[in-house]
Amino acid sequence: TQTVSLALDRIDQRELPLDKTYRRRGTGRGVTVYVFDGGVLPSHPELVGRVRKGYDAFAGDGEICNAHGTAVAGAVAGKTLGVAPDAEIVDVKMVECGKLRGTIQAIVDATNWVIEDARKHRRPAVANWSFIADTAARIPALDSAVAALRAEGIPVIVSAGNVEVNACRVSPGNADGAVVVGASTIVRERATNKLVDRRAFNTAYGQCIDFYAPGDSVLLPSFDAARTPSVQLWNGTSMSPGYVSGAVALFLEANPKAHPDDALRYLRSAATVNVVQQTNAPVSWMLYVGPVREELKSVAEIRAQMARR
Repeated sequence: TQTVSLALDRIDQRELPLDKTYRRRGTGRGVTVYVFDGGVLPSHPELVGRVRKGYDAFAGDGEICNAHGTAVAGAVAGKTLGVAPDAEIVDVKMVECGKLRGTIQAIVDATNWVIEDARKHRRPAVANWSFIADTAARIPALDSAVAALRAEGIPVIVSAGNVEVNACRVSPGNADGAVVVGASTIVRERATNKLVDRRAFNTAYGQCIDFYAPGDSVLLPSFDAARTPSVQLWNGTSMSPGYVSGAVALFLEANPKAHPDDALRYLRSAATVNVVQQTNAPVSWMLYVGPVREELKSVAEIRAQMARR
C-alpha cells in the first residue's frame, strides 16, 4: 500500500528516479487558498483545523457533493499529502450536488464573495479552480472573474482539463492571466527502460499549459458515503492545480505583497524545464518546490532573473 505521496516526491527533485523524500521551503502559514469545488470535509485528518467554511452558491443544499473538493484541498494543504501543510483552506462551494454541476453564475457569485472575504481578512491568497467549462469557447463572465481576482492580488490556478484537445480552447484556462496546469505521469520507456515524465493520458496539451504537476494515481484524502475519512489514489487535472496552488502558497508566505505575475515568474524560474514528454509545445515546465540552485531572495531579483532569460 502506498503511504508516501509520490506526487510530492516528484516535485521536490529535478530528475528521476524518485528518492522517497519531500523537502520544501516553507509551509504556507499565513496564506489562504480558496478552493472552488463541491465542498471540503473539514474533519478529515489531513485538513482538520485548517478548513474555514466559505461561500455556498446553492444555499440550503448543505451537502458536500463528493470527495473531489477534499482531494483537491489535500493536494494544496494536506498535513502529510499536501504541498503547503499550514495554509488555510476556504471552502467555496460552486457545485449543485443534485446535478453534480456548477454554473457560470455560481462561479461569478463565489468570486465576488471571495474578493470581499479577502479584503476583510487581508491575507495573501490563492484561488484554485479545478474545473473546466462545457464549451470550448471563451466565456466572458469567467474571463472577468479571473481578472477581478487578479486585480485583488489573488492568483487563479486552473485545470487544463481531462480532454485530449489544445488547452488554448478550454475555458477558464483560456482566460487572460489564469495559470493553467496539466497532469503529468511517470512511465518507463520500453526502448531505454528508463523512467520518464509524460503528459498524462487525456490531459489537454499545447503552449497554453503553464505548468505540469503530478495527476496520475496521486495519493490524496477521500471519504465514503458515511463521511469516514480515508486516502485513495486520484487521477486527473483536477488534482494537479492543487499542487501548484500549494506552491504559490509557499511563495506568498515569503512574499505576502507579491503580485500574481510575480508568483508565476517565480514558479517558472524554479521549474524543471522540458522534462515532460508529449506536450505538443516547444517548452514545458514541471512544477518544482525543492531547493533551488540560485536562491531568489526578493521579488525584484525574480523579475531581474526572468528578464535575463
